[in-house]
Amino acid sequence: MKPPVSADLDAALPRPYVLCTLVKVTGSAPQEPGARMSVGAEAFVGTLGGGELERLVIEAARELLKDPRAKPVLKEVVLCKETGQCCGGRVEVFLQPLRAGRTLFLFGGGHVGRAAAEVLAGTPLDVVVVDPRPDWLTGLPASVRSAVSDPLEFARGRSWGPAEAAVVWTFSHDLDFALIKHLLPLPLGYLGLIGSEHKAKVFLARLMDGEPDGGWDKLWEERMHCPVGLPLRSKNPKVIAVAAAAELLSEWGLAGEDT
Repeated sequence: MKPPVSADLDAALPRPYVLCTLVKVTGSAPQEPGARMSVGAEAFVGTLGGGELERLVIEAARELLKDPRAKPVLKEVVLCKETGQCCGGRVEVFLQPLRAGRTLFLFGGGHVGRAAAEVLAGTPLDVVVVDPRPDWLTGLPASVRSAVSDPLEFARGRSWGPAEAAVVWTFSHDLDFALIKHLLPLPLGYLGLIGSEHKAKVFLARLMDGEPDGGWDKLWEERMHCPVGLPLRSKNPKVIAVAAAAELLSEWGLAGEDT
């Protein structure tokens, strides 16, 4: 069985949760190293092979969730002795508590999206790159998660609030527009869109033509950042990424932080 990737688990289970990773197997076990499971207070996603092993890991993970200062732990389980499973092996599971924080979703894993992921890696933000093309999501920084998904379906499939932000720079203007139309009325902490001032005017006009009484002009003025980022005169993807990162960190990502 192919282990699920952490981004797939996170997309289905909101923080806080404990990411449980099978890191070592000695002898026989129901799963191979790399298998992952996310455990929340009331639900879990993924699997370490089921059975008593999984029950013990879930129990240990939920104990960690009770302590907001809990540190990651390495749990060793002897299958035959502790679980009664006839595999007869020994496993080590790394339990990593992931607390609720601020999450930035980058819609589009193209040149600018990848550059932004590199710039923002290591910041206090939890960064997720969303793109339907798996080849464009390889080689991202280790701290950046990815979700191979249709961006619009992904956006519609989750709840949004002030602790989430989104920057839209996909491969399609029509997809950009559909995402902005869905996200703009929602209470995100920050919403950015790559493009020129002309693109901003065109998108706003399309929104107002479709729904003249939808209040789009007010929403756009209050919430929309387009062109996204500080006004640096460059088309270099890295410069655009730096400009966008600086703006969203200043206005949302680090707002209220002491450090």
